[in-house]
Amino acid sequence: MSQLKIRLRTLMAIVAALTLLVCAVPVTGFTATGSEQAAEETLETVSSYPYTTKTKVKVNLRASRSTRSTLLKKIPADAEITVNAVKGSWAEVQYKKYSGYVKTDYIVLKEVKKVKPTPTPTPVVTLSPEEDAGGYNILQKGAEGREVTSLQEALIELGFLNGQADGKFGASTEKAVIAFQQKNDYPATGIMDANIQAFLYSGQPKNSAGTKTSIRTLSPVAEVSMKKGNKGAAVTELQQKLIELGYLKGTPSGTYDTDTIGAVRSFQKKNGLTSNGTADATTRQLIMSGTALGAKDTATPTVVITPSPTPTVPVPAVSLRNGDKGDDVKLVQKRLKELGYYKSSVDGKMGKGTVNALKAFQKAHGLNDDGVAGQATYAALFSDNALKKGTTPTPQPTEIPTPAPEVTAAPAASVSWPTMRKDDTGTDVAQLQEALIQLGYLSGKADGNYGTKTVEAVRAFQKANGLTADGAAGEQTQRVLYGGNAKAANVKTTAAPQQAATATAAPATSGTLKVGSTGTDVQTLQQKLIELGYLKGSADGVFGNKTAAAVKAYQKASKLTADGVAGSQTLSSLNAVAANKNAASSNTAANTSQKTTVTPSAARVQYANWYEKVKSVARSYPYATVYDIGTGISWQVHIFSLGAHADYEPVTANDTARMEKVFGGNTWNPRAVWVIFSDGSIYIGSTHSMPHEVQHVRDNNFNGHSCLHFPRTQEQVTSIGPYATKHQETIDAGWAATQKMK
Repeated sequence: MSQLKIRLRTLMAIVAALTLLVCAVPVTGFTATGSEQAAEETLETVSSYPYTTKTKVKVNLRASRSTRSTLLKKIPADAEITVNAVKGSWAEVQYKKYSGYVKTDYIVLKEVKKVKPTPTPTPVVTLSPEEDAGGYNILQKGAEGREVTSLQEALIELGFLNGQADGKFGASTEKAVIAFQQKNDYPATGIMDANIQAFLYSGQPKNSAGTKTSIRTLSPVAEVSMKKGNKGAAVTELQQKLIELGYLKGTPSGTYDTDTIGAVRSFQKKNGLTSNGTADATTRQLIMSGTALGAKDTATPTVVITPSPTPTVPVPAVSLRNGDKGDDVKLVQKRLKELGYYKSSVDGKMGKGTVNALKAFQKAHGLNDDGVAGQATYAALFSDNALKKGTTPTPQPTEIPTPAPEVTAAPAASVSWPTMRKDDTGTDVAQLQEALIQLGYLSGKADGNYGTKTVEAVRAFQKANGLTADGAAGEQTQRVLYGGNAKAANVKTTAAPQQAATATAAPATSGTLKVGSTGTDVQTLQQKLIELGYLKGSADGVFGNKTAAAVKAYQKASKLTADGVAGSQTLSSLNAVAANKNAASSNTAANTSQKTTVTPSAARVQYANWYEKVKSVARSYPYATVYDIGTGISWQVHIFSLGAHADYEPVTANDTARMEKVFGGNTWNPRAVWVIFSDGSIYIGSTHSMPHEVQHVRDNNFNGHSCLHFPRTQEQVTSIGPYATKHQETIDAGWAATQKMK
């Protein structure tokens, strides 16, 4: 019995010794258990692999994830290592020049949490030469028409949408748009702004499988050329017209194929165009005009495409006055010499001779003859309709002429009249609607969409004016509509046609003002034009030819449709310029650092959520004034895209100069501003001065666009990232400063 006890004691001693040995020397491949297991620790967080850390104890570096693999190196305790990846209980590490694997129990691990990256600006889109993002309208749920059809066809081609393109932006289309935006790293708003559409049609968007591709679906922008392989509703429409003209046989395929190219070549040759088979803007316009030569016609075409405007020299961006020198002065002298007002040499010096010549030109064109070359003078001087010295003005096709004895006042033969019909969209449709509204055939707002109400209005107009009442606005319909002698709705014509037209000059119920309008609205309009230097004399409340000419000059300078009619867009633009009492400095801008004449009232500034309120205001009133709180300097902008924030461009080079004066150049660093919309509302926001990506205004010295941010919830800001956070912090600081001003 005693021998057994001795043996047991000896065995227990051996076991105890072995236990101590195992605990003292850690061996890779074994894990501590029981009371010796390490307590859970709070891990340090990093954003990604690789990261730097240390070993807890001495540990073996293995060639692979196995305790039986080759031992590469024994790494000492507290040694610095780099962790490249972790899989299971093994970590792939780098120690000095050695790479291998260690057990994770013996190193200080860190938790990898991917942080949402700072949003980058919208991808830079490489557009085709004839295309520009400015040709697109914002599309969102509820929209209808050809542009929606093209969008749906593109989304179907990319695999984001199933079914047929019906031209109605419903829930399924919105869902497809969101999927497209997410796949292409755009904010998932469900709204297709101009930039995204340009990227969709002209860039290389990712399809539903994540592969970059160039789509075949043709852009809905009318100026884009059709080329082999293009498909879509616009191609089908063109093919149908070619079939009607006898150049193409069969039925429309919807694809711009070899047969269609051959038909276009034949059409181009017959109609005196370059026969290359590419349906460019000129070819498409003539094919759809309804007056082109058919395959069997022998007469010459009755429509000549409008030539490019002359002269093609750039228009100066700043005002010129006595004593100024430089290339801009040479441009003015050269143009005045071409028109016969200036006889001396083109020396680039604004002296007495140049000033007197300029005054003579201004007087001949009904402008303020002060000898200062401002935007109003430039608009007339560099236009196609500038009068040579000694000639008398005649009404131009784009102006509202004084009623003449003739029954119809047909525009010049060089004007093209493309037929407009149901589901067409664009500025031409909007202009048509404005005219119908003025004559009382259509009510509401000119939205640029040729819908059922517009068709009915056109039919009513055609019937009242003795035209074929088909609801399509063809050449004859437009000639009568814009000719100055059109009959208004529900007017008894007991007098001569031209007298009836004069008596029923455009009503102001829609907010549109034109020749013949009278009242306080006209007086307000004239006062603003006088302040801006476009109109000379007093505001008498009567919209005559001089007022029309002033409106047209303002429209040209502001890149609006220059028709001499003060519609909603023109009035909105004028109101924006005058909203901050800064109209005169916007026009002449002799001193680019000039502050606003009157500081906007801080009590009127609102702190409102972008998505809930401000976004809809910006959509309705795209022309606005940005007022810098810190300096009191303001500049005019045009908002053209609405997403997670507003994209805008300074309206003129002078506006760009003011903005850059505030920021000290171009920078991404935001500043708090008040944004004054043309309805008079003012909201706190923030902006930067760094031009980037898409540019529409080519003569404002700002190579791209900038961004306006408005208040958002913390959740909305966080979802966008640090970029939005910085702007939100700037807005909040600006709001605090605004409160102190009240």
